[in-house]
Order: sequence, then structure tokens, then C-alpha cells
Amino acid sequence: MIIAQDAQGEIDQSVIAEQKKRFSRDRQQGQKTSLEHLSTILHPDTVRKIHIAQETGASNWLTSLPIRAKGFNLNKQEFVDAVCSEVRLASEGLPNTCGVDPPTAQTTHDVQKGDSCVSRHDEVRDLTASMLKEVCHDVSTEPTLLPLDGELLRTGQPIPPLRLRVDICARGFWTRGQRTFLGHRVFDPMAASHRELSLGLSTTGTSWRRQGLWR
Repeated sequence: MIIAQDAQGEIDQSVIAEQKKRFSRDRQQGQKTSLEHLSTILHPDTVRKIHIAQETGASNWLTSLPIRAKGFNLNKQEFVDAVCSEVRLASEGLPNTCGVDPPTAQTTHDVQKGDSCVSRHDEVRDLTASMLKEVCHDVSTEPTLLPLDGELLRTGQPIPPLRLRVDICARGFWTRGQRTFLGHRVFDPMAASHRELSLGLSTTGTSWRRQGLWR
């Protein structure tokens, strides 16, 4: 039986925790200082890619297990092409000639020919709709909204009679039994019209319109 115990020589756990926090802060500050220094000497495109890689969830597609049922299981060549596309590196098999001369890894994203731009948007839409069907009801793509009956804009001008559509409609997304209309936007942060904008501003369509940069 221990009658008395001398605490001298024992390590205070609070001191250890404080030391760990200090080491973590010093390491983060050192990394931040190094990044700020590199940003002054690297090419602007490289700095932009670093900022993209720092976004929350930017590496999820690399660390998540692929879902075979959704077609996410990539073979070796597809994985290499995906990585090259992510960091804008030239991959093998690119055509020697295209609508832009000379062809580069960036032009494969920028050329407005063929149906690649439309397919990129539609694939995200269809995948989102298929996932929503597992948890929601009455899911549809590109449903037609209610027609307009003489509504006016704030300026007093009449709204043209267009057949307005949204990307996805799902029932029970936010509230049980309530329909929710969803839209998504696919954009290239390395495009010429986005390079001068911050990533947060690039994802906001209203900011594009306000600055006259809508493409």
C-alpha cells in the first residue's frame, strides 16, 4: 500500500500538450512562410495550381475508394491521364493538331469544339441525379419550370417567355415531401477569364456578372 508518493520527477501532461501545440504552430508558420516565398519566384500558373490543391476536398478523388458501380474504377492509363489533367501536364496520346496551335495540356480543356464541354457538365448532372435517387424521391433531370404569366423584372421590363429549366429536381432533399431544384456549374479555374480572380470569386456566378467577366 502506498502511503505517500512524491510527485517530483513526474512529467506534467499539460506541459507536453502545450509543447506539441507550439511545435505545430511553428511548423505551420514555417510552411506558410516558405509558400509565400515560393509564390514570389514561381510562375503564376504554378502558384494558381498550388492554391487549387489547397482547396478543401481537392484530393478526395485520390484518397477515396472508387465505386465500381458508378464507373469510377480507373485502369493505369486512365489514372495517369486523370492526374495529368488535374495538374495540367501533357499526357501521352494527345493529338498533334487541334483548333488551337500549338496544342497544350490546357487547350484540351479550353477548346470549344466537339461535345467535351457539354459532356463534362452532363456527366456531373447525371451522376448527381443517380446518387440522389438512392435517398430522395421523384428525381428528374432538366425539368421544365412553371411558365411565366406576365411577370416583370425590377426595372419594369417584361421577362421573355422562355422555357426555363434546371439541372436536377428532387423531392425530400431538404424537407420531407418538398421539391428542391438544384443547379451546378462546371468551370475551369485555369481559364484565362478566371486566372485574375480568387477561387472563391470564380465559383460565384453573380460575381462574374458584376465584374463583367461572365463567359
